[in-house]
Formats: sequence, C-alpha cells, structure tokens
Amino acid sequence: MPLYDPTRHVSLPARPWDPAAVRAWLRRFAADALRTWTPQGWPLHPHDAIEGERLPPLRTLYFGEAGVWIALGRLAAAGDCALPTTLAETYARILEAYRAAPDTGTATASWLLGESGVRTLAALTRPTPANADALAALIEGNRENPTNEALWGAPATMNAAWWLHRATREARWAALWRASADVLWSRWTFDEGAGTWLWEQVMDGQRLAYLGAGHGWAGNVDALWRGAALLSEGRRAALLERTIDGVARLLEVEGDRANLPPVAGRRGLHLVQWCHGGPGLILALRHAPLPEVTPALLKVAATIVDAGPLTKGVALCHGSAGSGAALLELHRRSGDRRWLGHARELAMAALTQAEAAFAEHGRWHMSLWTGDAGLAWLLMDCLEGVSRGLPGLDALDWRCERGTVAPLDATTWPS
Repeated sequence: MPLYDPTRHVSLPARPWDPAAVRAWLRRFAADALRTWTPQGWPLHPHDAIEGERLPPLRTLYFGEAGVWIALGRLAAAGDCALPTTLAETYARILEAYRAAPDTGTATASWLLGESGVRTLAALTRPTPANADALAALIEGNRENPTNEALWGAPATMNAAWWLHRATREARWAALWRASADVLWSRWTFDEGAGTWLWEQVMDGQRLAYLGAGHGWAGNVDALWRGAALLSEGRRAALLERTIDGVARLLEVEGDRANLPPVAGRRGLHLVQWCHGGPGLILALRHAPLPEVTPALLKVAATIVDAGPLTKGVALCHGSAGSGAALLELHRRSGDRRWLGHARELAMAALTQAEAAFAEHGRWHMSLWTGDAGLAWLLMDCLEGVSRGLPGLDALDWRCERGTVAPLDATTWPS
C-alpha cells in the first residue's frame, strides 16, 4: 500500500531540466511582478481567496507582499531585475500597512501570518530602538501561546529572536529565545501511546498531537535545532535523543518507503506536503546534524519521488515546490546528486503547473509560500545546485540591495 494518496497527486509529461528556460522564466516572473506591483501590493490571487470574503492585498511572509520581495531581492542580486527602491524602504512601508490592516483581520504575532516576520525584516534592514523594542514585546507576549506549534505559537516568534541574535549578537535576543524555548520544553511530554515525546496542540477548540512542520512536532523540533547553540549542554543532548527517537517511532514505514502521519496515532491519512507529511520533516531537520536519521529520511524522499507533483499546485507549503525543496535539502544533507536530479524534476513539473495557472488566470500567483515566488526561489536553488532552505524561514536575503548581495542564510553564518 503506498504511503501517499494518488488522488492528491498528478502525473505530468516529463520535462527535462532546462537552465536556459528556467532563467528566462525567472526574468519574466520578476518583470511581471514589478510591472503589476502597486504601493498597495499585489491583488489577491484566486487560489488564496476565501470564499465569500473580499480581502485587501496581503502583507505577510506567507502569502503577502513581504514574502514576494524576499524572492525579488534574490532575483535582483542575481541580475534578473532591478528593485524600484531599497528593501529597507519596502519593508518599512509593508510593516506600516500591516499595522493598519492585518492580513487575518486581527494583529497577531505569527511569523508567517503576522507581525513578527514583517517586523523582523524591517528591523534587520533598518535597525531602530523602537522597532527592536516592539519586536521584543511581540516575542515575549507570544511565549505562553497555547497552540504549541510553528504557525501561531512560541516556535514562530522564536524565529524572530533567533534572526536578531544572529544579526546583532545581543544577549537580549538570546534571552528572549531561551525564555520561549523554556516554555516549549516544559510542554514536551512523554506520550505512552506513541512511546516518545510529543507536544499537544490546542487549536480551534481541539487538542491533538500534530506531527508536521506546519503545526506540530517537526516544526517545534525545527525551532529548537535552529537555536540549539543557545540551549544548555544537557538540553542539547536530550534534543538529540528525542529527535532520533521521534523520527524512529513517528514515521510510518513500508519497506524502503516512509511518510510522516499528520497526527500521532492516526495512520492511514497520507499527505506529502511541507505542512503535513514527509517533506516538512526533511526540511525541519535541516539544522540537526544527525547522520542517524538520514536512512529514514531517504525512505521519506523515495515516497516523495513516487508521489510526484501535487494537485494543489505549486505551493511550498502544500504543493509541488515544497516537495522539490525537500529533495534538494536531502541532496545537501547526503551529498547524493540523484536527489538534485529529482528536485529539478519536481521543479520543472511545478513550473508546468505555474504556467497552466497563468494561462487560466492571466497572472502569476504573487505569494512566497502558496504561489510562484516560492517556485522562483526553488528554481534559483536548482540552478545553483544548492539548498538555501525555505525562504522566509531559513533564508531572508535581506542584504540584497540594488545588485549587490551578501546572502543571509542559516548555513553560512558562524555559530
């Protein structure tokens, strides 16, 4: 029995890796993005619309303007476009717009869907005491969030503390990260049924132990490994043991294939996505130097290849680009170039999907995590043959300004 649902995937005609065609598309995407941009941002794409609601242009990292500019900043640094203004000016404007009209209707501290991600970009590109203080207040105020997951909870705002600490080396940000990590650690309890350590997510009136990168175990482990240098020696040792044990016990394995169920103890629902499923696990362990888990991740990758592109389309979060990014990360982790080849295959399939959606709607999907800006990032990684991780999470590239670049990503910074 396959560890994926064939009805959630689509078979597309094979399209060979074509660097020239990829570069041409990247330049076309960038040109179209800049041509259609207004000071109000980009209009909401139909794929992101909520039935019955008329949402204004969005601002956040997930499906808003801030995320798209991360991709455009990298494209500008590569010489594929010229930015109309500095990213510092852009992020300051976006932050002001978000504060006036939050994407979700109510201001939230969320990294991907709220203020902390946008304010971090603003703080990194134009540091001010007021901005730093406001960001610190967001991090501290979200520390006790009961969701215990990476979209809304403390793991989300721990990203802000981590990035500011990496940029400034100020003890203030390390202390904020540790305070949130303390709460997260205190809620990591041993589950007798699963036989390993889990968190319980409290969301929408439900209590469930989610496992994926978007809302569960993998996303929380990702946050802890990202800042593992800030943990005590004892906690780093425990994090290592619990991660290895969790991967071994939580994966559903069939021979040389494996996948991560969405919820602990509920087998049978097989999603192959970043938010729920194996791709998210591979990407969540990017900062975990654990050769012990590589054999299991290879089984997950084999399932991703078997499953192929997703019917949901391009999205990094829940689409073909997220699967491609996971395979590219496994190439970085293992050094095996066959995963680079598979990542490029999925990237070309996602490009086919993006072009089909453009033919239907007459415009590109201006979104980093649900649309074509995320595909652009994956294609740039595939051109370079490296994984910079997930844009807006592992890499911000906030120093890309007017044709000069000093890439900012977690793998190139000193400890």
